[in-house]
Amino acid sequence: MKPNLKKALIISTVALLLIALVGGGWRYLGTKTFVRTTLSGLTLGSLFFMVAAGLTLIFGLMDVLNFAHGAMFMLGGYIGWQTYTNPTFIFGLAPSFFAFATGVLILPAIKSYLINLTIGEKLQKAIPRIAYVLATLLALIAFLKLNILDLADTAMVAITTTATSNPLMELSAQEPLSVYWFRPLLLLISGLLVAVALAKPGDKTEFAPKENILPKLILPVFMLVATIIFVFVRESAPQAILLMDGTWRFFLSLLLAIGFGFIFGAVIEITLIRPLYVRSFFIVLLTLGLSFVIREVVQLLWDPLAYQMVRPPLFNQPGKAANLWDWFQNHNSTLDIFGVTFPSYRLFIIALGILMFIFITILMNKSRLGMIIRAGVQDPEMVEALGINVRQVFTFVFAIGVALAALGGIGAAPFIPIQPLMGDQFQMQGFITVVIGGMGSYIGAFIGAFILGMARAFGDYFALKFSLSPAIAEASTVIIMIIVLTIRPSGLFGKKE
Repeated sequence: MKPNLKKALIISTVALLLIALVGGGWRYLGTKTFVRTTLSGLTLGSLFFMVAAGLTLIFGLMDVLNFAHGAMFMLGGYIGWQTYTNPTFIFGLAPSFFAFATGVLILPAIKSYLINLTIGEKLQKAIPRIAYVLATLLALIAFLKLNILDLADTAMVAITTTATSNPLMELSAQEPLSVYWFRPLLLLISGLLVAVALAKPGDKTEFAPKENILPKLILPVFMLVATIIFVFVRESAPQAILLMDGTWRFFLSLLLAIGFGFIFGAVIEITLIRPLYVRSFFIVLLTLGLSFVIREVVQLLWDPLAYQMVRPPLFNQPGKAANLWDWFQNHNSTLDIFGVTFPSYRLFIIALGILMFIFITILMNKSRLGMIIRAGVQDPEMVEALGINVRQVFTFVFAIGVALAALGGIGAAPFIPIQPLMGDQFQMQGFITVVIGGMGSYIGAFIGAFILGMARAFGDYFALKFSLSPAIAEASTVIIMIIVLTIRPSGLFGKKE
């Protein structure tokens, strides 16, 4: 059977099954109960896809089992919440983060030049080790006198001072520029040393085609400029952001979370994941350890507490909107849907999941980059023979995957509590979604996520109605995975190896 015909047959079968279930459920439960449970299922499905969207690229295409993906989802929530509540902490650390990332991301520009150096064998082995040691020492020196906990405490200043006449008083905990400037400089040098170590100077066995260096300098130069700007606006920018309208501040938080996720993902792939592609089990151990490290750092900075992010004014005005047009005019916190009062922010979560799917579809099917990604996954040797650096493509894919996870984290933040374990609660569902949909199939992940969301929502409803254990509803997603893999071991849209 032709692949397109098989895909159409699967979609038709799933659609007919869903229509039958919708009809039966509507008739059995009644309109209000069915609509309320269905909307809850769509919300959960969208949350599952927010995690699975990045995993579909990283796990499905690159075969990288990233157990830190849930932690990156959680980091996006914290970064966005911090930006929305009080961005002083973000702007205090951003120059250092950008400086280190600038040094690391210059690797593609210098790699071919360093590899072509004529260096003795002993020196080839010694240079990376020396560079790593020096990079670590410089990073430690950079943060030696930084009181990061005091800076992190500013997260709650905007909340505790809103009742005062001046909500911005005592906002800034930033160091003076005369003390601060050396920290980004040391971290820039530290990142450069890491790039030198990763380039392996003099190692002719490494693949590094000579290409035009200018396109490779665009991102590092942009990062360097951003670093300099962040250094000088550390105090003024947080105040300006807090004086913004809450809705615009929320969308700015979304953008910052995406940017952080992309840069963080690129740095992680270059420094930690890339050297281990030939050792997949080591990647599992590395990402598992990385998830623990991220979680402990978050608990150190923000305490192991649960924070509830306030919904932006766009979704938080009193009253109930009669329809979507009424909501667009009044921005009510709830909306009437077939007689059911439903939070408008949950509809935003559903829309965000759909937008993620549209973005991935356009990226993979309608862009030249998507064609290169698919070709690089299927036949990397042939793509490299065409003069395309597959490693940079994989870096971009991993970075996009982490950026999508970070976007999902901040998108979910006003709906679920922000706490160190929020990513773990969704990571397993993300893996199950990818497996059900089929490895590398974003269409399968999208459909699988909403199937799981609906199963979980209706499972919770029936467990409550018949006084059953909540564990039965939690197990429903695993049961669906077992059924799908029994019928189609490669998943709904997966391809046989």
